Amino acid sequence: MPTSVNAIEKANVLRKEFLEIEINHDELLSIEQFYRCLDKKLRRQFDRELGDQLYQRMNKSFNNKITVDEFIKVFLQAEEILKNKIEGCKKQILDYNKQRKYVSNQFDSIKDSERVNQYGIKEDSYLTVELLEGINFPAQNVSVILKLENQKQEIQQQNGPSPQWNKTINFKISTGLEELQLFFYTINHPNIPQLLGTVTLSLSHLTNQTKIEDCCQLFDKNGQQTQTKIKLRSQWIFNDSKSLSQQIEVWNEQIKTAQDDLIDFEKDLATLYEPFPNYVQLIRSIDKEDLAINHQPPNTLVMTPINNANSQYDYKLYTRLSILVVMGLSVFICFGKSQFLDLVICFFFIIEFEFNRLYKQRLIYYSIAVGISLLCDLVWAIKYSRGFWGSEATETDKYYAIEKGPNRLALILLYVSFIFKLILCALLGALSQDMPERLEEQLPNKNKQMKQQLLYQKNKTAQFGEDNSTFYNY
Repeated sequence: MPTSVNAIEKANVLRKEFLEIEINHDELLSIEQFYRCLDKKLRRQFDRELGDQLYQRMNKSFNNKITVDEFIKVFLQAEEILKNKIEGCKKQILDYNKQRKYVSNQFDSIKDSERVNQYGIKEDSYLTVELLEGINFPAQNVSVILKLENQKQEIQQQNGPSPQWNKTINFKISTGLEELQLFFYTINHPNIPQLLGTVTLSLSHLTNQTKIEDCCQLFDKNGQQTQTKIKLRSQWIFNDSKSLSQQIEVWNEQIKTAQDDLIDFEKDLATLYEPFPNYVQLIRSIDKEDLAINHQPPNTLVMTPINNANSQYDYKLYTRLSILVVMGLSVFICFGKSQFLDLVICFFFIIEFEFNRLYKQRLIYYSIAVGISLLCDLVWAIKYSRGFWGSEATETDKYYAIEKGPNRLALILLYVSFIFKLILCALLGALSQDMPERLEEQLPNKNKQMKQQLLYQKNKTAQFGEDNSTFYNY
């Protein structure tokens, strides 16, 4: 019911748009008058290619006369088609991105573990050949022998003149320089095989690792080309990581094409709307109502950044363990030196970590603070380490480093903490890559709804902009 009401309301608004330029809804218009109306509404020339397509759909009676009502009907149809195509492109882009992500994850899992020989070929590389059918074969039984180096397979007899094999055979590949030979024999009445022809296939045209279908002519025993042909499909995957990277490139191209189509459709819809500002206002008000009904923010807490971190490695767990180790070491080091900076850093980090208040910029600040702490510890360690092995150590150095037990323990633990602080710095940097730039604060429901509506309005403004382009054939 709402859709029907909206359609009637849309048609009424479009009629009023034409009444503004003193054109009645039942008045007959030629194509020249039709363009003058649109140009007058737009205050510049309307896109003629789009106008021609609309006019051809309206002029079904071929009398070169149309009414405003006919235009409105076709206009609403074109709008619906373009909106459906826009939604279809968006769904297509999401699907392509999922497929690309799946292939990318496969690539990441094998790129460093795949083992290849000196020719760059993986250990379990196979050539897959699917023998499909023969063309112009004699009306006799035909058998096939396939040979590759010391590998040989035979396919049972089939009747001509168009034998259908549909058999799949695999051959082990080691160097990529191998050639596949196919020998076709006809079987005479006394069961004496007679060579009908041969085909030799190299692997050079299979280096893109995709399935390729060929139609090859046979050569007789004298090397002359015959009229007999064979259809086959072959594929050689010699490097999984390279194959997957090629698939990623294919998905990238598919995504780019879909994104380009989406931009074209959105521009075409904007061009369609250009002469009718009141209609655009109506569309915006209808969409706002749909937003308020279907997209009202729920009464739930905003999910904070640290919980949204999603990475191939569990950086959150490793970071938590590292900060706890550094804090524990700092407590024991306090018996020998002041370690308040480390304790303060660890304390505040743990509080913000547990309450999920971390984001990218704060993680960077913590990395800098840990680096400063590491520098301070390094200066202290250099000063008092001379008491262990330095010949130039003073009596004071020896006293603090050797004779005073807590200082000696603190120095040893300090060296251990160096390692964990370096690890902690690396983990904070890695974790910051998965964090947003700033923290999204929780807002009251009313404010959040206004925020969503403003964002939606901004997107719609971009869609209904004044950019003009050629209408995509809908």
